[in-house]
Amino acid sequence: MSSDELVSRLSDEDLVVLDSRFYLLDHEKGYQLYFNSHIPNATFVDLHTQLAATETDETGRHPLPSIDDFVNTLQLLGVNKDSVVVVYDDMGGAIAARCWWMLIQLDITCYVLDGGFNTWQEKELPTESGAGKEVKEVGKITTNQSRFPLSVDEATVLNNFELNQYGLIDARAANRFHGEEETMDPVAGHIPGAKNRPFSDNLLESGLFKPSEQLLKEFELLNDENKPLVHYCGSGVTACHNVLAATVAGLDYQKVFVGSWSLWSKRMMRLVKESQED
Repeated sequence: MSSDELVSRLSDEDLVVLDSRFYLLDHEKGYQLYFNSHIPNATFVDLHTQLAATETDETGRHPLPSIDDFVNTLQLLGVNKDSVVVVYDDMGGAIAARCWWMLIQLDITCYVLDGGFNTWQEKELPTESGAGKEVKEVGKITTNQSRFPLSVDEATVLNNFELNQYGLIDARAANRFHGEEETMDPVAGHIPGAKNRPFSDNLLESGLFKPSEQLLKEFELLNDENKPLVHYCGSGVTACHNVLAATVAGLDYQKVFVGSWSLWSKRMMRLVKESQED
C-alpha cells in the first residue's frame, strides 16, 4: 500500500497500523524510534518477542510462535478477523514482510507500506510520538489452524535433495550467500543447490518496490527450471520479503524455510562434532 493511500485511510474504523521496526544488534532501538515518532495510531509490534518464539538448539534465531500465541498477540493489538492491517518498518519492508506473511496465513487482510517510514517522512506526512493509543477492545480472531501452512521444516529441505521438487531461494546478501563473510552464524555459506536473490533486489533506489512486471521477469529468470520455490534467509525474516515480491509479481511462491541458515548452520556444526567424536 502506498503512503498516499494509507494517509487517506487513517480514519477507517477497520484499519490497524503496526510499526515493526527492529534492529538485530539492538533489540530496544525499534521501540525507541517508534516512541520518538510513528504513523498516527500505529501500534508497535516486536519481531523478537511477538513475531517469533524463543530460540532453542533445535530452531533458528526467529522460530515461529505457536498459532495460539500469535492469535493472542494480534488480539491484544486490536486485530479482528475483518481488520485491514498495514505494517511498516524503515528497512524497505524487510521486517514488515515477516508480519505480513504470518497474517495472510490466518486469512487476515494485510499490506506492507511501500517505502515504509522513510517514504512517509520524506513526504512529510503526519506523525505522532509517545507510547501510542491504548487498544480499547481486544480483537476477536478464531481459527482451526494448528500450524502455519506456508512454513517448511528442516526435514522437508533435507528430503528435497532426493525428491528435487522445488528450488531454494536465499534472500541474504551475496557475500553471505557465497561464504565470503558471516557475522551472524557459526558457519558461512549456503544450503547446497540454493540460488541467491538478496531481498534488496526487490527494491528501487528510492526504497519502493519495483513494478510488478519487472519483478515477474526477474523471478522467471531466477526460476529457469520453473519449479515451485521455497525461500530462506538467515532466520526466516527477510525471506518473507522475497515472498512478498513474488506475490506482487503475481506468483504463488509463498513457502518459507523458517529455520533458514541459522538452523542449517547448527546442523553443520552438529555434523562436524559428530565426525570428530567418531
